[in-house]
Amino acid sequence: MINKPEELKQFIVIDAESHVVENPEDIERFLDKKYRLPMIVRDEISGTRYWVIDGKLYTRPFGFGGGEARGLIDHTFNKFYGKINPKLKAKDASLNDLEGRLADLDQMGVDIQIVNPTSSLIIPFMSDREWAYAMSKAYNDYVASRLKYTKRIYANAVVPIQDVNLAIKEMERAKDLGFKGVVVPSFVSDGHFIALKPIFDEEFFPFFKKATELNMPVIIHITPTSSELPWVFLFNKYLYVRGVGHPYAMMVTLMGLIGEGFFERLPSLKVHLCEAGASWLPYWIWWLDEAIESPRLRKYSLERFGIDPYPNLKKLASEYIQQGNIYVSIEADEPAEIIKYIIEKMRLENNLVFAADYPHASEAQYFPEYLNLFIENIAKPAGLSSEQIRKIVGENARQLYNIL
Repeated sequence: MINKPEELKQFIVIDAESHVVENPEDIERFLDKKYRLPMIVRDEISGTRYWVIDGKLYTRPFGFGGGEARGLIDHTFNKFYGKINPKLKAKDASLNDLEGRLADLDQMGVDIQIVNPTSSLIIPFMSDREWAYAMSKAYNDYVASRLKYTKRIYANAVVPIQDVNLAIKEMERAKDLGFKGVVVPSFVSDGHFIALKPIFDEEFFPFFKKATELNMPVIIHITPTSSELPWVFLFNKYLYVRGVGHPYAMMVTLMGLIGEGFFERLPSLKVHLCEAGASWLPYWIWWLDEAIESPRLRKYSLERFGIDPYPNLKKLASEYIQQGNIYVSIEADEPAEIIKYIIEKMRLENNLVFAADYPHASEAQYFPEYLNLFIENIAKPAGLSSEQIRKIVGENARQLYNIL
């Protein structure tokens, strides 16, 4: 039986952003044989594993940056790190124990869960594009093979976004497999050591266009401490990398998608900004509006060169976000007064989606009480109406992910 808080018993609850912690051995089973060489190496002390790809270890185990150096492990259950929460019913955090995961959804009070990958988020940073394509297909095939047994869990696909044509090809295949959306990082590698190409580069516009045609939302997700993202190499401690990585990725991506006119040119495009909370929105939207309203934005270029550097920027950031294209995950422990401001002053009650980030360590301390925490920490102090609660815990995600 699904154990919902009293305030939510009449609502469909959708966890809009959680995870599969995929085992590298499972992915390898679905991998094209020509790539199935000895590519998994094991740390005998901790039991963690790494992929050996392009002569590099994935995920990055050491060197520059403040990574956690944990490799491809199920960090919820790994014996070296300890089981994070004994209340978990699933035997591991992959999709191999669906019965256990569904029991965890029941504990959480969740009807439907949307899952993103964990280790496979690194695929857009691989320099070998064909290998990245093969890895994407292997992950998607593994997930599809497991989710055919349940209607309570849906998934977002991985694509080799560093090659737009291959990414579109895999996205179309994923649509046929039943995937709801497609997940990409905020910056993409172009075969170099550091990923410096932003996802709002014009090169990726055809990908967003095809996602819109397929009615698949694009999920922006990052791997802040174990990838080649630029800020990983600015700092040498985990706190600084994580502190910058999550919100900065969402802020930069939203700015670029607005500034480059993605929402202007693709009015039906849907984007989900996840795993950074929503509390950054008031400051950032105000700041972008200030910049857009400044005459310096266009005046000099137009008068001096006759060039508009933002030909597809027609409105303020606050107007674009109210169009309904942009969805932002909300975390249960965010400040109630900020969420209240976002809903009442920014009028974004249709843009917020509840997310548990199950089973990742960052939110594990609240399992299985995410929804109770949301009610007590946000909904009640912020004075949210029953309709606003209904939207945030389920209806908005249903619209975002086209769940009937």
